[in-house]
Amino acid sequence: MAKQVTDRESSAESVAAAADTHTEKIRQAFEEQFGKHLRGKEKMPDMGLALALVGRALRATSEALVEASSVHDAELADDAAPREARDGAAAELVSRTVGIRSTVDTVYGQAGLKALGLDGRTPTDSKAILEHARNLIKQLAEPKLVWPKPLQSGVKLSPAVWIGELEGPVKRLAEARKDVAREERELQATGVAKAKAMSAQDTMFSGGAGFISATLALVGERDLAEKTRPSARRAGTTAAIEEAGAGAGDGTAEIPK
Repeated sequence: MAKQVTDRESSAESVAAAADTHTEKIRQAFEEQFGKHLRGKEKMPDMGLALALVGRALRATSEALVEASSVHDAELADDAAPREARDGAAAELVSRTVGIRSTVDTVYGQAGLKALGLDGRTPTDSKAILEHARNLIKQLAEPKLVWPKPLQSGVKLSPAVWIGELEGPVKRLAEARKDVAREERELQATGVAKAKAMSAQDTMFSGGAGFISATLALVGERDLAEKTRPSARRAGTTAAIEEAGAGAGDGTAEIPK
């Protein structure tokens, strides 16, 4: 899991834990410091409960981010097999096409290559080689194909054999490209979900941790307030975690990967 997610998770838990641990202490301190300012029928708000609720909200958005990140990571891992299948089928088509081209060039020369559409460079991109191989199959199967005069006598080529050799990898490559496209769409969807979860976490943390830190400072818990203070530079983390990672070269970024 990305460090930008684990840092956010650690920050949310540390702030929520501080709120949980000091709930009663905060409640008492707030009443002692501000109770004397109540008027008429006014009732003292339960600041301990307020901090506990904010802490729960921090944990909830953090858990949602961790879940979204895990789903995205799993989707990234799923991409490997379809890409390997695509690249393998493409490489096989390139190899077979180059072999056919070499044979035709030897037997018929440039005229033979031109007749089959092989007079240019053999493409290696999966999309390009797929279309190239399909066109080659079409040309080889063309009943009206006129072969030029061979450069070497006594040599006979069999287009049907070449067609058979090309059809298998063409089919595998077409299917693999569809699989890769589907995986890319799914990866984009999980990436968007992760980005939304991270944005929600950052928004909640900025307000929630800021509220908890300010309340702690208000009742005199300045050391604890400093530990729970949100960073002004790194979204979703405390200033303490930011300072701990400063200069470590962790390469954390604010854009989900």
